[in-house]
Amino acid sequence: MRFSIVSAFIAALCASSALAGYNCKCQDSRGQYNELTRYCCEQQPSWITGVFFPGPNNQCVSALNHIDSGAFVQCCQGQGVGGAFCWD
Repeated sequence: MRFSIVSAFIAALCASSALAGYNCKCQDSRGQYNELTRYCCEQQPSWITGVFFPGPNNQCVSALNHIDSGAFVQCCQGQGVGGAFCWD
């Protein structure tokens, strides 16, 4: 029983995290938002290591592919930007 509870918890944790990015930037059809990108980069969960700003194109960078791209997009949208662009 205990194994099932732990397995369910781990599966839920993995499903709620969208670790899928080496690079992310707040942008929409109106342009790119470097200071907002910095803000959203700093909002990444504290357990994620190796995430920093700025990258060569003023993007949030994770050498270990640890940017939670879903949370990053939500951060940008929460500040009034249409979305974010994340890439490897």
